[in-house]
Parts: sequence; structure tokens; C-alpha cells
Amino acid sequence: MRRWGGGVELHSWSSLPTGSGLGTSSILAGALLAAVYRCTGQTYTTDSLIHAVLYLEQILTTGGGWQDQVGGLVGGVKVGRSRASLPLQVEVERLHPPQDFLVSLEQHLLLVYTGKTRLARNLLQDVVRSWYSRLPAMVQNAQQLVLNSEECAGACSDGSLSRLGACLDRSWQQKKLMAPGCEPASVRAMMEVLRPLVLGQSLAGAGGGGFLYLLTREPLQQEAVLQILDDTPGLGDFSVHSVQIDMDGIHVSSPT
Repeated sequence: MRRWGGGVELHSWSSLPTGSGLGTSSILAGALLAAVYRCTGQTYTTDSLIHAVLYLEQILTTGGGWQDQVGGLVGGVKVGRSRASLPLQVEVERLHPPQDFLVSLEQHLLLVYTGKTRLARNLLQDVVRSWYSRLPAMVQNAQQLVLNSEECAGACSDGSLSRLGACLDRSWQQKKLMAPGCEPASVRAMMEVLRPLVLGQSLAGAGGGGFLYLLTREPLQQEAVLQILDDTPGLGDFSVHSVQIDMDGIHVSSPT
């Protein structure tokens, strides 16, 4: 009120459904914070936005993925890490895959909207309780998740679609161990009928629905995937989408 004589009214929107598993809440939070900083004359870096979203997610108590803003705010293919210490410090490494790999990745990667939305809070509460109890299977699985993420980063850097597909399959098995019950029956049916077409597949986010991402064996398989799902009874509403990799990250523009 002292500096500008009023407050800031914000309008946000997304074409993605609630509970998509694609990290929308964290990515929108990053965009909103960047807009507020911009219109109030404050400077920021992508790194500061990432950490501001960490704080904002805790205030909102949504239970959303606190790493999702890394994927949305930083362009290209990247891996995010944090050391086991406080205050939490997110370190982002941009990977440099071969250019032909990025082209091939866009031709082989598909998103399938399963029609089954989910909210992360319900799944993650059980995950956190299991972690606090230090169940040996849970601790070991968490360690394997980290190792698989590093293997995934290595597969991208080396330009290996087959290794990347194996990482996706492994990640989904690890997610199911982390959050039992996160695989709806209709999603299981989808994954089973699509198995011959894919190198690997997994549900985005914490599981439970939203989007299924596929790495297909052959390029440009959107119509083939759609046909198989159309021929499978009992799946309900779904849609199949192609993917483009954003190489630039967040960009804030102002009206002229």
C-alpha cells in the first residue's frame, strides 16, 4: 500500500486438468511468483524461484511434488539433486544429450491422459508415514529411486532410448512399492495392452491417475496407441498427446 497504493490481483489458468500428475501446481506457483517479482520491480533468478516455490508449497499444504518446478522453470533435459542437509538446497544440472537424441525423443515420447485424476496429498501422506517409521523396504526403495534417477540421466546423456525406457519401467515399479494402491485397474489395463509397443512407461507424478507417459519402440506411434486403446473395453475417457521438449524454461513477458 505504501509503495504502489494498492495490491496485486492475479489470474492464473492451465489447460491441464486438476490432478494431472504433471506438476502443475508447482509450475504455476513459479510463474505467479515470477510475475509478482516482475510487476513489483524485484529481481530474481531461476534458482531463487525454485526455492521460493519450495516454501510456497509448504504454506499451501497441497502435498504436491516439491521438485516439479525444476522441470517447468529450467529448460531442456535436466536432473535435480539435493543433499541430505538443511537448509534444503536444490542443485540443477542441465544435461547435454546428442541433438539427434532430442529429436528422436520427441518422436518416441507420448502422453496418455487416463481420465483418472488424483491428488498427491492422499498418496503422499501414507508415503511419509512409512518413511518416518524407517521401514527397511521403504528406505531401500528410496535409495533405489535415487540410483534409477542417475541412471536415467546417464541414459539421456548417452542418447540411449532403450536404457531410458528401462528406467521408466523401473521407476513405475519403485513408485508402486513406495505408494501401494497407486495403480488403478483401468490404468493397469492400459499399460498391459500397450506393453508390446513401448520401451518403457510410467504414470506421471505420485501415481493414481492423471497422465501416463510412454516411450514407444517405433517413432510417431500416436495413431497406433490411440487405436489400441480404442479397441480396449472399459477404459473410459482418455486422450493421446504428442510431446515437445521446452529448451528455454520460464519466460515472462509484459504487455506493451
